[in-house]
Amino acid sequence: MGKAEILHQIKVAEEHVRVAVKEAEDKRKQLQADGKRRALEKVEAADADLRKEVDARYSDAKRSVDARKKAVLAEGARKSQALVSRARANSGKVKALVLSEFERAVDA
Repeated sequence: MGKAEILHQIKVAEEHVRVAVKEAEDKRKQLQADGKRRALEKVEAADADLRKEVDARYSDAKRSVDARKKAVLAEGARKSQALVSRARANSGKVKALVLSEFERAVDA
C-alpha cells in the first residue's frame, strides 16, 4: 500500500468520523429537545393537577365556612328573637314598675 492510498484511507476514515460525530450531535440535540418537551409537559400536567386540587380544597373550605356562617347567623337571629320576645313580655312589668316609682315619687 502506497502513501497515497494510506492518505486516502485516512481521509475516508476522517469523513466517516465527521459524519458519525454529526449524527451523534444531531441525535443528542433531538434527545435533549424531546426531554425538555416531555419535562415541560409533565410540569404543566402537575401544575394543572395542583390547580385542580387547590380549587377543590378552596371550594370545600368555602362551603364549610359558609355553612358555619349560616349557622352562626341563625343562632344569632334566634337569640335576638328570644331577647325581643323577653323584652316585650317584660315591657308591661317595666311600665308598671316605672309608673309605681313615679307615683311613689309624686306621693312623697
